[in-house]
Amino acid sequence: MQTLISVAIPAYNHARYIQLCLQSVVNQTYQNLELVIIDDGSTDNTAAIIARFLNEHAHRFQRVVFETQNNLGVSATSNKAISLCTGEWVHLLGSDDVIYPNKIAQQFAAITTWADPNLALVYADANYIDENNTTLPKVQKNRPQAGVVDSAYSQLFLQNPITNPTITLKRSAFLAIGGFDETLKLEDWDCWLRLSVHYSIARVPEVLASYRYHPHNTSRNQQLMLEAMLRTFAKFLDNHNELISTQIKKQSFRENLHRLYRWSRKNQPTLLWLILKDALLSPFHTPEARDYRYYAERLAKAV
Repeated sequence: MQTLISVAIPAYNHARYIQLCLQSVVNQTYQNLELVIIDDGSTDNTAAIIARFLNEHAHRFQRVVFETQNNLGVSATSNKAISLCTGEWVHLLGSDDVIYPNKIAQQFAAITTWADPNLALVYADANYIDENNTTLPKVQKNRPQAGVVDSAYSQLFLQNPITNPTITLKRSAFLAIGGFDETLKLEDWDCWLRLSVHYSIARVPEVLASYRYHPHNTSRNQQLMLEAMLRTFAKFLDNHNELISTQIKKQSFRENLHRLYRWSRKNQPTLLWLILKDALLSPFHTPEARDYRYYAERLAKAV
């Protein structure tokens, strides 16, 4: 009998997209699945669409859990959904994203082939789609090597190559590190960093999902994401400073200074001289958690 694999979907206000998301799970070529959905207090008819869909398709799954709750946010809802799963591996899927029919089967085949008991996270490549399901010309650049990687935290401290609808998590490993940090905005990047300290991560070099891109890339959102990124790096250095080489620390800090410069030039010119000063000093200074946190606090206070 096939191994039971879980699909966990935290859903919130995606009435326009949730049926396509759920249908992509039903269409999986891998048969032995359980489906866990938590509606996080949607104010549209997302929950009603889910209920109708499950009335028609629940027989497709070995086990179905559908709960509604007051709004707690994506991190808390994802944590709850994964905790309710019973499969060894969990595919976490946003309620506006889509997985391709061979996604689960192909990743599980790779996991079986690798046979790495320390493997905790597997991801793949993705297309990007807009609100009308049109594939965008956006290309994923600088893709990491395929296969299993140990100590991936060095790579993850520079960039996050993991597109969320492509992931599958070993449930026991995810729970062992405490799941997503519900206090952070970039809960996924932080979680992958923490997982990589204790476990292996692997990439399947195939396009296995579509990630929905919403055109809300405003200056304010850029500011919030920059702040979240800096807090994520600061937190990791607080706990695992010794794991990141001086070279990686310097490279990461330079790249973040560049991001800060581009944002500040348009939105907060008073920060520019500080950024330029730190950029000039960066060859002679090894960044610490407080350096990232300093700029995070400055961004938090910017208006």
